[in-house]
Amino acid sequence: MERHIKRKSTLPQRGFACIALDRPTDGVNVGHSLRAALGFSARMVILGSKDSSINVRKLSTDPGRAYRHVPILEVDDIFCVMPNDCTPVAVELTDDAVDLTNFVHPERACYIFGPENGSVSPGILEKCRYVVKIPTTMSLNLGMTVNIVMYDRLAKNTRKREA
Repeated sequence: MERHIKRKSTLPQRGFACIALDRPTDGVNVGHSLRAALGFSARMVILGSKDSSINVRKLSTDPGRAYRHVPILEVDDIFCVMPNDCTPVAVELTDDAVDLTNFVHPERACYIFGPENGSVSPGILEKCRYVVKIPTTMSLNLGMTVNIVMYDRLAKNTRKREA
């Protein structure tokens, strides 16, 4: 039996976004990323193999205490907790990465960011459907990068809904 629904959805937006940090080492940047997750309504934050000194309950850069409002999962393998039917998107400066300005965000995406002192691991990169980069002349701070990507998603999805 087929059902055809003719009414429009009352959801303010469709889909969801998750933020995953691959091997984060700096609590300041983790706090900024958690704050971005809360501000841009990410559905979950995944901390993959984080530095053991980072305590998400005591981050000065997360005054909103995101851990109380957004699920934060600390795991060794980011992909073991990624939601079903979610598109993994690595954010990394590579030659073949798509410029964020030209990127069409998937409806259900998990954005994976590398550590402050390195890159997204090769094993993760090969599992990602997309690799995007922010077209800058140098690498950016992790917390800033998370904010830029999440804002870009919000701005493009808002324009799409208004069109």
